[in-house]
Amino acid sequence: MRTTRWQLPIGIVLAFVVGCSEQNAEPGSGQISDGSTTEATAWPNPIRLGLVPAEGGSDTVARFSPLTEHIEAELGIEVKAFSASEYVGIITAMQNDQVDIAYFGPKSYVEASRLANAQALVREMSNVGLEGYYSIVITSSDSGIETLADAEGADFAFVTPNSTSGFLVPFLGIEEATGQVAEDYFGEVRYTGSHGTSIRAVIAGDVPVAATNTLDLEAMRRNGLDISSVVELWRSELIPGSVIAARNELPEDFKEAVRAAVVDFSSNTEALEAMARTGFVPAKDEDYNIIRVLEQRRAEIEGRD
Repeated sequence: MRTTRWQLPIGIVLAFVVGCSEQNAEPGSGQISDGSTTEATAWPNPIRLGLVPAEGGSDTVARFSPLTEHIEAELGIEVKAFSASEYVGIITAMQNDQVDIAYFGPKSYVEASRLANAQALVREMSNVGLEGYYSIVITSSDSGIETLADAEGADFAFVTPNSTSGFLVPFLGIEEATGQVAEDYFGEVRYTGSHGTSIRAVIAGDVPVAATNTLDLEAMRRNGLDISSVVELWRSELIPGSVIAARNELPEDFKEAVRAAVVDFSSNTEALEAMARTGFVPAKDEDYNIIRVLEQRRAEIEGRD
C-alpha cells in the first residue's frame, strides 16, 4: 500500500505508562486471602459488556466472543455482550447504568469518562505489539487516486464524530496536510457509522476515500475480507490503544478482577490473532490526555472556521 506520512498538528511525544496491580481475590468469590468479605455482593450479575461498533454490531460481538467467554470463565459470572448502531449508544448505555464494562476507542473513552464516569482498566496492544495504532485515509486502486492531493473534490467518509481514528485524528491530519478542513477539501462528506462499513464502501467503490485505522483493516483481512485493492493515502502518528473501561462506582475488587482477567487473556494467541491484537496491558485515565489535547485543537479549528 502506498503511503504519504504527515505529522499530527501538535508537537507532543506520546508517553505510555504501564501500571501493574495485584489481584488477591478468587474470581467471583467475594473473599480475599485473609478470609474477610469484600464488596462482591455488589458485583453485577450478569456482567453487561458494551462494544463500540468498529465493524458493525453483530460482527463486533462475534469477534470479541473469545474475550467475553474468558472473562466469564475467570470471574464465574455470565457476561452478556452487545454492540450498538453508533458509538454514542455505548456511551449513553454506560451513562444510564445499562452496561458495566465497555470497549471504547480513545475518543469515545474520553467522552465516556466525562459523561458516564468511565474508569480505564486496560488498553489493547496492536497486531505488531505496539500499545497503540494508526489512523489512515484509504482509497481503492480502482479509483485512480494515488495521493491525498489527487483526492481533492472527491467524496469522503468519516466513521462517526465519536471515533478517534475515524474522525478526530484524520480531521486534524487532513487540515494539517491540505490547509483546509475536510468539508472544504473534499466533495460530499458523510459518516458511515463503523470502520467495517467504511472499508467495504471503499473496496466496493461506493465512496472514493475514507478514514479508518490499521487495526480494523487488518482484523477484517484476517477474517476473510479481500483488501488487496486498498491504497493508503495518509497515516497518523501512533494513537493510544482502545480501552476497556468500567463504571467508576462499581466495587474496586470487581474492577481489579476484570483488569486481571483481560490482561491474562493476552496468553490466548489464537483468539488474539483473529482480533488483530497481541494482548492487553493495564491502563490509566491519564494515558488518554493526548486525546483531550487533540479535541481542544479540533475545537479551535472549528471555531476559527
